[in-house]
Amino acid sequence: MPLNHLNEQIKTKKRKKTIILLLVMFILAGFVYVTYLLLSANSFLNTIQGTKLPETTLNVDEKIVLTNKDPFSVLLLGVDKRPGDVGRSDSIMVATINPETNDVRLLSIPRDTRVTLPSGKIDKINASYAYGGIPLTVETVENLLQIPIHYYAQINMQGLVVLVDALEGITVNSPLEFDVQDINDVEGNIHIDKGIQELNGNQALGYARMRYEDPQGDWGRQKRQREVVNEIIDETISLKSLTNFSTIFRAVGPNVETNFSSRDLWAIATNYANAADHVETLQLEGQEAYEYFPSYGQDVFVWQTDDVKLAELQQELQTHLSLEQDTQTDSTDLDSSSDNLR
Repeated sequence: MPLNHLNEQIKTKKRKKTIILLLVMFILAGFVYVTYLLLSANSFLNTIQGTKLPETTLNVDEKIVLTNKDPFSVLLLGVDKRPGDVGRSDSIMVATINPETNDVRLLSIPRDTRVTLPSGKIDKINASYAYGGIPLTVETVENLLQIPIHYYAQINMQGLVVLVDALEGITVNSPLEFDVQDINDVEGNIHIDKGIQELNGNQALGYARMRYEDPQGDWGRQKRQREVVNEIIDETISLKSLTNFSTIFRAVGPNVETNFSSRDLWAIATNYANAADHVETLQLEGQEAYEYFPSYGQDVFVWQTDDVKLAELQQELQTHLSLEQDTQTDSTDLDSSSDNLR
């Protein structure tokens, strides 16, 4: 065999070995990184574990198993909480997720919605958080919608500033131009242009909170809040953010609380991911009104729900959570029992 040919074979083998070695090193490095990411995520989730949800008449018999692809509900709260202040829920949303129908129902509940608290007291729904935190808020929402709440996630609205900055901003498409006061007194008045633009943390908070200059009032604000939440989620799971996850964890940690476990989130990512591509937005229909509340000592602005529309909404959410079948089964069992007694 010619010497040149032999040398070429040796060089080729060395190149192959080098490529294989580099591939092995790359795979090992990726494995170490993913393992570190998962361990960090699990540790992060342990730091944000919050209140165990109370057993109520609506959820006590509704134990779901995410690995079985059971439909489930989530209460999403944006809370305005500052040092020395109990806080109130500034943004209230309920999502129901059904992997069989492969979609999500997303309902925004106006914070001024007039409700009867479990104690029998009439008040705005956002006051439930001030009176009893997550447990009372969950029970109040369950009573309003007549569905069990399985999970919750709460973010302090002040933490939204830190989170958006950790994500290096978000992109929104504003339906109108407006100015809003910066509640953190960092930028004075915040100016939002109409159309697509990049927002930092303070701007994103102002964009999500503005209410009085919007022709749609609270409905317009709810749309903007949903847009901000969606953009944050998209940015958080982007490839760019994977290299910045430790900064994001540090930003989110002090400002988020949830009862999701790492196992729950893994099951959701595995079994429910496609449902997130099909989101239907629902509305709690009603009308604006003023009502005298003795506890406030004055007439208070409230959102009064339309009883007929509310009943239809309750039915739709129950059906989406596959609760209607259970109700029908119970009714059938009751009829059978009645027949046996005759």
